[in-house]
Amino acid sequence: MDEATRRGGVFPTPLPFAKKACEYLKKMLGKHRQQSDKYRLWDMAAGTGNLEIFLPKEFQQYCYLSTLEQKDVEHLKREFPAATVFQFDYLEDDMTPFSGHSGFCHHSAEAETPTKLPNKLQDDLANPKINWIILVNPPYATAQEAGLTGKSKEGVSDTTIRKLMHAQGLGAGSRELYVQFLYRIMNEFKNRKAVLGLFAPIKYLVSTNYQKFRDNVFHAQFHSGFIFSSENFGGTSKAKHFPVSFILWDIQQRKKIQEQDIQLDILDNTTQKIGTKAIKPEHRSHFLSRWIKRPPCTKIFPPFSSALKIKLSNVDTRNRVAEGFLASLMCPGNELQNQQQTAFLSGPQVSAGALSVTPENFEQAVVVFAARRIPKNTWINHVDQLMKPNRKLSPQFISNCAVWSLFDTKNQTVSLGEVEYQGRTYQIVNHFFPFSVSGNNSFVANWLLQQQLSDEAQAVLDIAEEIYRFYFTHFSEPRDAGWYQIQKGLRQKKQRGATLGEELFADMKQRHEQLKGKILPLLYDYGIAELPTR
Repeated sequence: MDEATRRGGVFPTPLPFAKKACEYLKKMLGKHRQQSDKYRLWDMAAGTGNLEIFLPKEFQQYCYLSTLEQKDVEHLKREFPAATVFQFDYLEDDMTPFSGHSGFCHHSAEAETPTKLPNKLQDDLANPKINWIILVNPPYATAQEAGLTGKSKEGVSDTTIRKLMHAQGLGAGSRELYVQFLYRIMNEFKNRKAVLGLFAPIKYLVSTNYQKFRDNVFHAQFHSGFIFSSENFGGTSKAKHFPVSFILWDIQQRKKIQEQDIQLDILDNTTQKIGTKAIKPEHRSHFLSRWIKRPPCTKIFPPFSSALKIKLSNVDTRNRVAEGFLASLMCPGNELQNQQQTAFLSGPQVSAGALSVTPENFEQAVVVFAARRIPKNTWINHVDQLMKPNRKLSPQFISNCAVWSLFDTKNQTVSLGEVEYQGRTYQIVNHFFPFSVSGNNSFVANWLLQQQLSDEAQAVLDIAEEIYRFYFTHFSEPRDAGWYQIQKGLRQKKQRGATLGEELFADMKQRHEQLKGKILPLLYDYGIAELPTR
């Protein structure tokens, strides 16, 4: 696949899943109804025609296949000689309908801007008796974001349709090409008897960026569908596999997505069903990211870009913390795919999405941290949203989350002295030090003394205390060293020939996993995370 094609987000539908889609469509419509002359099919992003290969050959005469590239037009004409094939840019061409009314215009020869739609298609669009099948796998490119190959796609979605969506205030989702396709389809087919068979990432159903699109545009009746891994598309990033869906929608039946029970079959790479995935298009007001309190940040403090690195210069400074600052919680987004972008730091985090942890929101912070870090991130739950708890959390659940979080690798709170920043000298205190030290306790040490800990949490603290004692036999400073510093210091000692205490760390790993095992089922029970399959 050439670079221009990849950059545009065009990925031909894998044939086994195209075949599966046709099976679902056949089941929905019935064999004889699908082949009836009362139906027409239009694929607005036909490309190489992978979606149409498995349709009945006698149905080709009722198919319209349009595509952006002339080379694909020539290919489609050879492969589907009975179909009507034409070159058409669905995001740019024939925009007259949007000027004053919805639905396609039946253009006259004298029109100022002649239509690119074939006469036969215009006639069928004007016929109210025709039932439409829209079968489409639109491109997935996003403007100004890393795409499937991890390369910038700036400008690729700056289309006429995007401008229309932007003018309607439909938010960041308008950057996605496949959402732009959906926008035009929903406008132009809203008064027609039409079934939409759509291949697309499921973000348009669950992500906060698409809330306005779901609220104002995408209302349709769910029928059936499946998800499969994006790794089945050639040229996709191996590190970022995500669920791609094929869903059949009745777009004449307008119904809000969040009011429906959407259950999708989960298919493995051989197209065998391995489970069922519930899609819950909850409103973003229910997201876990909206549950935690974000105090106003007013005090200047050295900003951190990692556990030990102070960011001295940054265009977007983000160098302020709240009153009572204990740590910064790095937590961009609300999806499980952001799992690795989750950390505690001892200063404000320099990128968007972080918040100040204070005594008032500490308990919420450790729950959010554990909820983002503990569930295993797979392609199936990659874009799952984390939700507010469905009831009051038990004190023991909160303390379990706190203890687990303190000894996760992403707890990167530290102690640093004499930090120079903007002409001032700062002492970076580790407020997350877990043990009492000569009566001068950190916030977390005092908080832990007030908790009734579970056996699993206490077991983690017991082995942690042994590790800390071991550390201080080799290092005298800092006296309030963070967990990150403890591990880093002992690794360096090992490299110089000293024993690291491997048995202690192996014991910690085992006990930490046992505590994780106690927390995970409750994340599901409290409705914070979604069970991956049924």
